[in-house]
Amino acid sequence: MPRREYWIYALLLILPLQLFSCSLPTSHRKFTKAEVLQRFVPQVNHLTIEEGEAFYLNDLKSIGCKNELVPTANYLVEKLSRLTNAKVMVDNQGDISLSINSTLSKEEYILSIKDHHVIIQGGSAAGVYYGIQTFLQLLPPYVYAQKYDEPDLMTRIELPPLQIKDKPHFTYRGMMVDVSRHFMPFPLLLRYVDVLSQHKMNTLHLHLADSQGWRIEIKSHPELTEVGAIRGIKEKLLPYRHKKSPSYQPMDKDPYGPFYYTQDQIRMLVKYALLRGVDIIPEIDVPGHSRALNKSLGLGCSPTPHKGDVVCASSPNNLKLLDDIFTEIAALFPSKYIHFGGDEVRFSQWKRCPKCQKYMREHHLKDEKALQNDFVHHITEMLHSKGKNPIGWNEILLGGELPKGTMIMSWEGVDPGIKAAKRNIDVVMAPGPYCYFDMKEANHVNEPGHSWAGIVSLEDVYNYNPLWDIPASFQKNIKGVSGALWSEFVVPELVQFWYKSYPRICALSEVGWTNTKHKSYRSFMNRLGMYHLNRLDAQNIPYRIPRAIAYIEDNDSVYIKKPFKEAEVRYNTNGESPLKNGTKYSKMFGCKDLNKVKYVTYSPSGRAASYVSDLIIKRPMMTFTHEDVKVHCTTKGLIPNANYQIEVLLQKGSKISSTLTYRTSKEDHAVTHQFTLNPKRTKKVKVKTNEEGMLIVDMTFHQALRGRGKVYLKRL
Repeated sequence: MPRREYWIYALLLILPLQLFSCSLPTSHRKFTKAEVLQRFVPQVNHLTIEEGEAFYLNDLKSIGCKNELVPTANYLVEKLSRLTNAKVMVDNQGDISLSINSTLSKEEYILSIKDHHVIIQGGSAAGVYYGIQTFLQLLPPYVYAQKYDEPDLMTRIELPPLQIKDKPHFTYRGMMVDVSRHFMPFPLLLRYVDVLSQHKMNTLHLHLADSQGWRIEIKSHPELTEVGAIRGIKEKLLPYRHKKSPSYQPMDKDPYGPFYYTQDQIRMLVKYALLRGVDIIPEIDVPGHSRALNKSLGLGCSPTPHKGDVVCASSPNNLKLLDDIFTEIAALFPSKYIHFGGDEVRFSQWKRCPKCQKYMREHHLKDEKALQNDFVHHITEMLHSKGKNPIGWNEILLGGELPKGTMIMSWEGVDPGIKAAKRNIDVVMAPGPYCYFDMKEANHVNEPGHSWAGIVSLEDVYNYNPLWDIPASFQKNIKGVSGALWSEFVVPELVQFWYKSYPRICALSEVGWTNTKHKSYRSFMNRLGMYHLNRLDAQNIPYRIPRAIAYIEDNDSVYIKKPFKEAEVRYNTNGESPLKNGTKYSKMFGCKDLNKVKYVTYSPSGRAASYVSDLIIKRPMMTFTHEDVKVHCTTKGLIPNANYQIEVLLQKGSKISSTLTYRTSKEDHAVTHQFTLNPKRTKKVKVKTNEEGMLIVDMTFHQALRGRGKVYLKRL
């Protein structure tokens, strides 16, 4: 046979073999632990890369489980349908196996991928669900897409052989949402639960009743929704607009409502949330914040029971009406907890009420704080009779001992929670300066929200530790952490629910789930940029895009620090918006008029931040942040033998004693300055460089820092 024909025949024989081998799974790729850990939010607590064959999602044919996990398996099938056209069956055995392992704690799970199989075990259905969420984060982001009709079957999705053993750091990982002041439509509430559960958050606390609206159907007292669910022109409740609302938020101009959830909707919500491991805790706020309740049923103080925002604490009939309400609430919500508020009670209304004053004298109550404590005892006894444990805001600590089994939420900072824990009271930490998401996230005129608790940045949320300053013997009383979103500033755009929630809930989820030793803010931001924001984009969640920060360098140059490398920044130096024709930032640039610099941050998916930034700040010499005890900085290249000034600013946190030491070379004796840092007040120290233009600075705090700040260097 001629040599040329020999090679032709050889190629004809070899080519089909090559094509066949390309279609077979291969496991030549080696995944590293660091690479895989980049995928998870919240971060898992224990992961090992295993030897063995990978799992190829394209080969999936069935999911195996017992009857009790069929709804959970169906949830997984529905998610995976976005990635494959093949019909995935639910059976007794499968390529993916779901099971309950009684040796694990309730929310603990084990995820194993090895030799073409996936095994997810959980201590309960919730634990299995959390294992599924971790599994889904190994897949492309469009597994979360609401609509994805054309899976790319040519792309083989390879999952590494691994084992993850994981369980939560805290048992309570919650989010409080106020649906009273501004109502969240029911479909939006379902979506909110779904996204919460993806982050292994296990509690949605619904603030269903406040002065501005009653938002749940009570069949024994229909007046609550006939009257209390409506406000506005010519209606029962006064129009609403918060006195500090931004200009874009108008007062109610038309009747607002009736807006409320029917009991059938609540049952549907509870069932939907239960599948996702989320407990729905209702809150009916009494005795304060009760204008809608009083207007509907006349529970206020004498002589005007249909007015005021405080329930009269002297009336047995009021307790009977509240018992009617809580009976229906208890039947609707299977949660072992009911929240009854107890915050911000206007004692002045009790002072003016002759019936309340008479009741206090007859029961030997020395003041209105004691009257509130008496009321709390009645409510907790009422809830205990229905098999429920009561939760109240931290003001219920006033006036005396709490009934056994009462839990508090610490919102007025961390101190009430610390004091309660030391009294062996169960606590959920929800301090405003770290967990109130109605606060602004940046100090910018276009950033919506309050600021009474300060700026609550993404970094503040992430670095918060609910066990701060809790003695070891009382840490068992800290049950967990909760964010809170009060809805004063979420209209006219309900998009603000998402904007203020995410990615701060992503950070909060890691506070609640991930052991402190496995946490890193830098790692968290990298994970957001590489994977997690794309998952939110796939679900059309209008989250707040983390912003870049512009720093001034050498008086006329600008350096822009991106939140993560996947972000893009565009800028202009002529005062015009960079949204249409901005220059892509790649390196430091010069600008003679810094007032004309404008820049905007884009998410990894290309979405622009909600407003253009124009703030340019001085670049700090060093920063200090939550839990720091000592920070160090060596600065070279300064002007030799020149006078400088060190400026120390505590931006957030309580006052703290500190020591600053500096030297101009390693051989010098350190010069020491001791002072107390107060929030938002600058401490200044004059220094002089040596002939080499070097400065070495150390800041030492006399206790672990509970805030953040910066150290600047200024040429004199």
